[in-house]
Amino acid sequence: MSDMRIMGSYSGIDMSTVEQLIKAESSKGVKFTQKKEQYTQSKNAWKDLNTRLDSLYKRLDDLQKTDTYVSKSVKLSDNTNMTVSAKTTAAPGEYRVQVERLATQTRLTGTRVESVESIHDELTFSGTFSINNGEDYFEVSVEATDSLSDVSDKINSHSKQSGIRSSIVDNRLILTHSEFGARNITVTEADVEGTLTDSLGLSNAESKAGENAKFTIDGLEIEERPTNTISDVIEGLTFNLTNVHEGAGATIVTVSEDMNKAVDTLQKFVDQYNSTQTYIKSQLDVGDPSADSNKTGTLSGDGTLMRLQSNLRMMMSRQSFNGTSVQGLKDLGVEISRDGTASFDRKVLEEKIKNDPQAVSDFFSKTDTIPKKTDEDGEVTPASTKKKGFAVEMRSFVNEYISDSSGIIKTRNDTFDRMIKDVNDRISQFETRLEAKKARYIKQFTALDTAMMMAESQLDQMYSQLGLGRD
Repeated sequence: MSDMRIMGSYSGIDMSTVEQLIKAESSKGVKFTQKKEQYTQSKNAWKDLNTRLDSLYKRLDDLQKTDTYVSKSVKLSDNTNMTVSAKTTAAPGEYRVQVERLATQTRLTGTRVESVESIHDELTFSGTFSINNGEDYFEVSVEATDSLSDVSDKINSHSKQSGIRSSIVDNRLILTHSEFGARNITVTEADVEGTLTDSLGLSNAESKAGENAKFTIDGLEIEERPTNTISDVIEGLTFNLTNVHEGAGATIVTVSEDMNKAVDTLQKFVDQYNSTQTYIKSQLDVGDPSADSNKTGTLSGDGTLMRLQSNLRMMMSRQSFNGTSVQGLKDLGVEISRDGTASFDRKVLEEKIKNDPQAVSDFFSKTDTIPKKTDEDGEVTPASTKKKGFAVEMRSFVNEYISDSSGIIKTRNDTFDRMIKDVNDRISQFETRLEAKKARYIKQFTALDTAMMMAESQLDQMYSQLGLGRD
């Protein structure tokens, strides 16, 4: 600090001069900063592309799913009495469904327990009773310190095995069978006098047997079912009955091909493909080379990216010649323009699905069985399966770029990380050299001022000894 106070007092070279010299030197390090910025921008561009390709990869996975092209939609004339779901195996058609009775559960309602005011009060009596679900007995032990709530909890502790659930309404124990239809619930006591079940209000409990669901389809009476969820009447359809129809009322159930799922899936894929290609084009843009301030894309001239752009476009335009009515995306309404972007006509896909949904599904993904093979030496190659199709092959290609373990983009980014680290090390070394040079300047200029100060002091002393004064 003392050196810095002396510096400049005689020579006029102060810290501002040193700062100017260091600033001039630091401009030589701009090339390192520019390289780091260039590497970082390139890495971020590939990272952004990886995100877009990953989304494309997921869209291709949706295209592989068979139910995308053979799914069914269900329309009800009203949703008051039932809901209906359809699997891909359901045949298109129309059905008139009338619900005459819902399936109910068997219920045993006990009399009111007058000995307690609150369900949490102690009952002050003990004993053991059993609940029979029609097949097995389950014992419940009551302690004198138990409350009505405790007894209910003990019954429910067996619910998973017994299928009997307990609840309390107005100090009454209510036992309900978990299964629908006519089921038995009986309560017996180890004590033949029945004092425990009397005290719990279960001796004279009112039993109401459950009933089976009763309904008709197109006027045909269906065999009653002990459930309101029925999936074994019409292939591929599951009915969930919720209310009984009044009078001659009925619900019209219409099953048809679900075009929207296939259309939406292919449209999302086309949109993602276009987004990816647009981004690639922007990164490869060479701008206007004749312009003085020409601005190019971050990855302009990158051969790997140009190959990706070309291969994606080629795969979208390729014909498969697989022996079906669908040879390529063009047969499904997808057209590729000169600039590489894709357009989609949903009507073409809908018509193709109506005529041959399996061909559409097989175009995107199909599993072939390779039979067992025995060579001349008797070695047996076991049977195996192999998936093929547009979506399968394109996913495999995209995965070459986005794989977390060996993808091209991962390799690129690892390289950029090493290059950025190397530049950071160079920047750090350069800044260290600048600090050393700054310290050297301060030391040199301080020495100069010190020497000038000493020279002036010696000159004053000489003049004093000669009796001369300095003007």
